[in-house]
Amino acid sequence: MIELMKAAVFHGVGDVRIEDVPKPKAGPGEVVLRVQRCSVCGTDKRIFIHGQKNVVPPAITGHEIVGTVYEIGSGVNSGLRTGQNAVVGTVVGCGKCIYCKRKQYNLCDSFTAIGYDYAGGFANYLKVPAAAVAQGNIIPIPNSMSVERAALIEPLSCCLNGVEYLNPQPGDRAVIIGAGPVGLMHAAILKARGCSEIFVANRSQARLEYVKEFGVGTPVNTSGGDAAKKILEAGGGEKFDIVVTCCSVKSPQEDALKLVRKKGRISFFAGVPKDDPIIPLDTNLIHYSEISVFGCFASNLQHYHQAQAMVSRDDLPWE
Repeated sequence: MIELMKAAVFHGVGDVRIEDVPKPKAGPGEVVLRVQRCSVCGTDKRIFIHGQKNVVPPAITGHEIVGTVYEIGSGVNSGLRTGQNAVVGTVVGCGKCIYCKRKQYNLCDSFTAIGYDYAGGFANYLKVPAAAVAQGNIIPIPNSMSVERAALIEPLSCCLNGVEYLNPQPGDRAVIIGAGPVGLMHAAILKARGCSEIFVANRSQARLEYVKEFGVGTPVNTSGGDAAKKILEAGGGEKFDIVVTCCSVKSPQEDALKLVRKKGRISFFAGVPKDDPIIPLDTNLIHYSEISVFGCFASNLQHYHQAQAMVSRDDLPWE
């Protein structure tokens, strides 16, 4: 008799149904987790609204996962034990390319991902494929750690990947454009790294209230008018060492070059629509002012471990 579980099944754009589906079993090299929490990422929302080529209906999405080890397949030599809580790394590299050899799995040209190519965490149980288990994608966490907080490790790991390029120094001034969860995480990380002033800009006053509530920076409302001008005015007319764009529109990327000072660093953390990705770019400004512009996509396992350490130390303003 087939055991069933509940899952949120994506059947196509705008069509997600709670259904009974077969409960997974652990085959050789595989591990099954009982899902404790799975947060909703902006990508999950985008899949629901627009679909995505590597999410083929019917599919179970969700990749910000915390679970408990439920069943361990034969041949798993990872030191995992049943009853252990863990978070799950999303990206599964091919294991053969130059990027995988460097453990830069997120840059693998043929990577697959849990919650996309493989069934994700919007279900009672999740099967972690053998390739992901072997890669080390099941990362144990203390069972005493709140699962609500642990569910933020995956997005926090992505923010840490982006901040790694920026190399923040004590005394740096920073501005983050976008006051959503990842914008607030960036602010918290930069604050922990010693940035002296942090400004968080957004057009939504409701989102800016969280900036004040969590005490991670100075909120700047950019609704109506010139956003870059408003941010500069809020910062006393002085430009910034670090600018991070955390919203999926192009204008903040253009504004970033107006906001960064000489020798400054810019992170294009959020992607923009793939059918309209081009912005005007004054390369002389980058050249003569020695500005560094970085991209950031997903994260790697070392960032999960760094994120876990931050959560364990209570480095984030939870309440």
